[in-house]
Amino acid sequence: MKRLRAHALLGLLAVVACGGGKDATAPVVKCSVAELSVTQSVSAPVTDIPTRYDSLFASAAREFGVSSALLKSLAYVETRWHMVIGEEEFEGRPAAFGVMALRGQRLTEGARRAGVSVDAAKFDAAANIRAAAALLAARGLDGFTDIAVPEGRVAFVREVNAAQGVAVSPLASLVQTDPCAPPPSNVDFASAIWRPSPNYNTRTTGISMVIIHTCEGAYTGCWSWLVNPASQVSAHYVINESGSEVSQLVREKDRAWQIAASYNCALNQNYNCGMNGTQMNHMTIGIEHAGYASQDSFPTSQLQKSAQLVCDLTKRQGIPRDSLHIVGHGQMQPANRTDPGPRWPWARYIGMIRSYCGES
Repeated sequence: MKRLRAHALLGLLAVVACGGGKDATAPVVKCSVAELSVTQSVSAPVTDIPTRYDSLFASAAREFGVSSALLKSLAYVETRWHMVIGEEEFEGRPAAFGVMALRGQRLTEGARRAGVSVDAAKFDAAANIRAAAALLAARGLDGFTDIAVPEGRVAFVREVNAAQGVAVSPLASLVQTDPCAPPPSNVDFASAIWRPSPNYNTRTTGISMVIIHTCEGAYTGCWSWLVNPASQVSAHYVINESGSEVSQLVREKDRAWQIAASYNCALNQNYNCGMNGTQMNHMTIGIEHAGYASQDSFPTSQLQKSAQLVCDLTKRQGIPRDSLHIVGHGQMQPANRTDPGPRWPWARYIGMIRSYCGES
């Protein structure tokens, strides 16, 4: 791993960002190096990792005059190279399909430009990659994504570049907040990044359950949709694919708009039937996980971070750590949801939560 350090730039930024500079009368506030770090880590690009789709990426790239590495990086960011059969997780955001996670208007346009049917672009890997390549050739990287939130669009491009091993400017990597400010008080989970969603309101009952979701999409597209006022949906937390980042969008004390169902004890081992008919957003904390209900498996690192989060919040909220209180979205809304899907390792996951909380 190559590490690039900009010590001189760090010192300059510390002065400028914290109110110093040429004005001798301005107070100089010293910030810790951790707050201003511009250290950049550049690891080997994921495009060096062989996949079953490499020949398809290369062929589609040649056909439509785009970069094979870019196609492969996009597929990595969107699906981690899973051939997904998407479902609708959020109202208004169409399901994603294929290794390229094409959805909605972009799926239709890509199929048309590639000369394949929409069904082929959904379910056939070669057609799906060709449709993505055709769309990329016509629209460029910025037009490939449906992310509307500016911060999300920037993050998406950075993720795709990082997947290719493209170094990001140290200046561009700085957090766009006051580097001298204390850690945000908004977050309930200490290591979370605060990305506030306007899509919430006040609870009318106590918190008694945790609901596990899959985003049916990649991390950045997920939190970007949930902070968009137009979406009218949200969750309390979103965890990225590797478990290296958690976004908090809604305070735990508030009601996120994450499940369109009322409680039915018949779906939960006839537990707590006195709560039947209660809209579940009032009584739950929702955790979205980047990924898809149809994917083959979930990364251990993502499960570990999720288990740490659930251990932490159940301690604070007094929620028992068992399968009656930590449930799936699809379990409680079976008419039109299946997430987190049949391959979510429930016994292992709840075991992880208990282990982090020091329970046998």
